[in-house]
Amino acid sequence: MAARRQTDSPFLLGLTGPIACGKTTVGDILLELGALERIDADRVVHTLMEPGTPTTGAIRGEFGDEILRPDGSVDRGRLGRLVFADAEALRRLEGIVHPAVRHSIRERLPQFEGRPGVLVVDAVKLLQSELLELCDGVWVVQCSAAAQLRRLTEIRHMTAEEAQGRLAAQPSFSSPRVTAVIENSGSMDELRQRVEEEWSALSLALVPQPPGARNECGEEANRQT
Repeated sequence: MAARRQTDSPFLLGLTGPIACGKTTVGDILLELGALERIDADRVVHTLMEPGTPTTGAIRGEFGDEILRPDGSVDRGRLGRLVFADAEALRRLEGIVHPAVRHSIRERLPQFEGRPGVLVVDAVKLLQSELLELCDGVWVVQCSAAAQLRRLTEIRHMTAEEAQGRLAAQPSFSSPRVTAVIENSGSMDELRQRVEEEWSALSLALVPQPPGARNECGEEANRQT
C-alpha cells in the first residue's frame, strides 16, 4: 500500500504488465474511478512516429525507407514484424524510441503540479525505465499465458508465430517496487472488482491525516523522523 502523502502534487501511479493482459482496460477503469489522466507511452510512440519527427527520421535512417508509409509516418506493423523476429533490431529500435518517450513524458509532468489526485503513467517497460524513479506506486496487470495467446491471435489477429515472438520479447515484471498485482484472467466484472479494491485502498492511503492520527497498522501517520 502507498504511504500517506502531504502534498498538493499528484500521486504518480505506474501501470505496467505483459502484452495482452488488459493494461489499457485497467487504465480506462482508473479514469472512470477518478484518476486525473493516463499518460499512455504507446500513444506517445504513435505521436513520435508521425511524419517529419526526429524519431521517425532516426528510424528511417536505421531501418530504411521501406519502413515508412506513403505519408511519411512509420509503418508500425511492418516495423513490428521486423524487430520482433530479430533481437538485435529490437535493441536498436528501443535505443531510438525509449529515450524519446521518456523525454516526452517528463515534459508533460510539470503541468500536473499543484493538482492533488492520481496521475497514471502507462508503460510496458516502466520497471526498466528511469521513469520508475518518479513513481509513487506501481501496479502490474497480469493474466495467464493461455489468455495472452488467445487475445493476441483472436483479437489482434496475429499469427501464432508472431504472438510467440511478442511474448518472448516481454521484459520482467518482477520488482520490489510493485505495490499491487491486478489479475485479469477472468471476467470483466472480476477485473473491475479487483481494480476498485486497489483504488479504494490507494484513495484511503492518500487522505491527509491529522498529526498523531494512527493508520490501519496502528502506527502514527505523518510522523516526523
